[in-house]
Amino acid sequence: MKKFAFLAVFALAACGEAETEEPMMEEEVVVAEPAAEVAMAADGMPMAGTFEVTNAEGETYTQVVSDDGTYTSTRADGTVTNGTWTSERPDQWCGADEGEEVECATETIDADGVWTSVSDNDPEDVSTVVRVDS
Repeated sequence: MKKFAFLAVFALAACGEAETEEPMMEEEVVVAEPAAEVAMAADGMPMAGTFEVTNAEGETYTQVVSDDGTYTSTRADGTVTNGTWTSERPDQWCGADEGEEVECATETIDADGVWTSVSDNDPEDVSTVVRVDS
């Protein structure tokens, strides 16, 4: 009987300790977000930069392309146009001036670093592009 009483007291003490122990804290795991993917241009450099564009009509303008998906085009006469751009792959440029529909072009680059941009909607609409600054 003494053995039983000792075991009962021991069991109650053990239960009491378990109840008073503080619950284990779960460790918070922070998962880093993947870095934003950088869009690459036809020349293998990031899409963002400053470019000299000559369109099918022979007009040349400067286009500053930003990482945030926007661009600003400045014509020789000082006219400024803003727009947005996207690119799913290095040989593609899709852009739209404010208030206009998005148009895409397929781009190829030559050995001199000059690339040709051909409108996907109108193969006669061909521009040349030169990176001025990255």
